[in-house]
Amino acid sequence: MAYKEYDRTTLGRVDRPVLERLVELPGRLAEADARLLHERTAWPVAVVERGGRLAGFLMRQVPPMFDTPLRLTTRYVQKLAQVQLLLNTDDYLAARDLAIDDVFRLGFLLDTARAMADFHRLGLAVGDLSPNNLLFSREVVPHCFFLDCDAMRLDGASALPQIETTDWEVPGGQGEELGTPASDAYKFTLLCVRLLAGDQSTRDAAAAQRAGADVQQLVDRGLDRAPTSRPGLAEWIGPLQRAVEAARAQPRISPATVPPGPDPAVPDAAPTAAGPPPSRATRPPGRPAPTRPPTATRPVTRSLRGAGTAGKVALAVLLLLCGVTRISSCVDDPHSGPAADERSTRPGDGPRQSSTAARDQAAVLAEILARSKQDRRTIAPAVEKVTRCLDPTGAAADFRQAGAGRREVLSRVTAIETDQLPRGAELHANLVSALRHSAAADDAYARWASAVARHGCGSSAMRGTDRRTGDRESRAATAAKQRFVALWNPFARQSGHPVLSYRDI
Repeated sequence: MAYKEYDRTTLGRVDRPVLERLVELPGRLAEADARLLHERTAWPVAVVERGGRLAGFLMRQVPPMFDTPLRLTTRYVQKLAQVQLLLNTDDYLAARDLAIDDVFRLGFLLDTARAMADFHRLGLAVGDLSPNNLLFSREVVPHCFFLDCDAMRLDGASALPQIETTDWEVPGGQGEELGTPASDAYKFTLLCVRLLAGDQSTRDAAAAQRAGADVQQLVDRGLDRAPTSRPGLAEWIGPLQRAVEAARAQPRISPATVPPGPDPAVPDAAPTAAGPPPSRATRPPGRPAPTRPPTATRPVTRSLRGAGTAGKVALAVLLLLCGVTRISSCVDDPHSGPAADERSTRPGDGPRQSSTAARDQAAVLAEILARSKQDRRTIAPAVEKVTRCLDPTGAAADFRQAGAGRREVLSRVTAIETDQLPRGAELHANLVSALRHSAAADDAYARWASAVARHGCGSSAMRGTDRRTGDRESRAATAAKQRFVALWNPFARQSGHPVLSYRDI
């Protein structure tokens, strides 16, 4: 749970009976609708008093899937995945390892439209919909999560006065009521335009053209100054579904990923926020400072928009090599296509005689990878414990535990068969190499942390031989992981298994 405490100024404006109605709402709903609020929002669950007076409320802590690593030069920080981060150019996103494509953009809009349509059905209006209050997940199928739910309006009543984030206001001059489905519709339309444009403040509807005529028509209506002319959120669902399907059918190119350095992501600076700050001075972050490790699964493709000269040249070469009629199979997976099962395999891959056997092998491998992802989560916080001199002794234990987990996963990977999978021998070899180097890195980092604990954070142990060995093994592991995911992800997309980043291993 997280606790939000109101300051004195805000306390005088809180309508406690409405806040209590918000707290009680899930208990009055059908099970599916109560689950909706739990999964999509940091919903208030209990009023907190101090000395018999209202002090604040408890709410659900933001789930780890709504954090994202943010690249800062050669380092990463773990950041609350606010949508304001995505309202930037492709170059900005790529530089911070946040590259997304139109499948992701449209999929996120679809998920948000579905959630808001359900809110409206339950008598809720978001009100202050802005990129500060809305989070995204970087899973293969993106999801949304809403903060500041005490500002939502229930059946026309608000626990707090309705406000608007700067540059996200409804059209002025008509005294439009705030916190209504119509005002939500306008702000959702702004979100659609700005996410597709990669821009914090544009209101130019032309950005929606590439999402198709149906979405473009909804955008034109959604930006209408007359509230009654705007489409409801439920109207967006069908057109956005079709737009996602159309975007998936387009050829996509995986962006080149340059390793930022050692495999463990070591935060060393605070990120500069993208976009406007929250407009309410008392707005909390939605939860206490996170102590949990990175857990994001990032999309590995992006649209051709903003790909740059090198990307366009690469596409031209692919077109020449593959022929226009086969561009999708050439770009997305050179070993897939209508005749994939009939083609002979590469030497060392073994026979691919049974699609059932391939599915079974993939399922076993996916389960092992999920375990590896869990072990990986302890590494970045452990490195931070040493570099910031927070708890090097505890970090040493974390590294040893991670190393033991890696070796367990390695033993399982060594024992499985992958001969029925595309380029199975190469896939297997790269994963084994990645895990061996990772385990060696964990062991070196454990020795490094122990040395720092013994000799002090200001000693030469901080940059000693064990740290350098860990960094070297980590770089080797990163290279093998990148080769593995390049082979695994095309097959995973086709078979319904999770698409991975090399940092998930």
